[in-house]
Amino acid sequence: MPEITHYTAWLVNDPSCLDQGCMDVTILQDKLIGGDPAKDGDWSTDSSKPRAFYAVTTVDAKDGSADDAMREAEELMALAGWQTVGSWDAVDNAYIVTVARDGDRAAD
Repeated sequence: MPEITHYTAWLVNDPSCLDQGCMDVTILQDKLIGGDPAKDGDWSTDSSKPRAFYAVTTVDAKDGSADDAMREAEELMALAGWQTVGSWDAVDNAYIVTVARDGDRAAD
């Protein structure tokens, strides 16, 4: 069975967690911590892996629109060959979504 890779994009919107005033997006590889690789909740960030992608949006973290930031993050990721798989979910300090490299997306 081929190894399954899973990545999550983190769109950070909390100014206290940022090095600049605008929201940023980081893609991190995950590791399987549960039993079902088809469930996003069975994955967790693999801190031993380097970040796969990083970009700063032009959307202000304090007063900007999360929807605008999500759209821009998706555009920035697409330029680097990434696409979202599913919809964004709100978590503490960020929005997250599963992502895949163009061409690496498993058949649904």
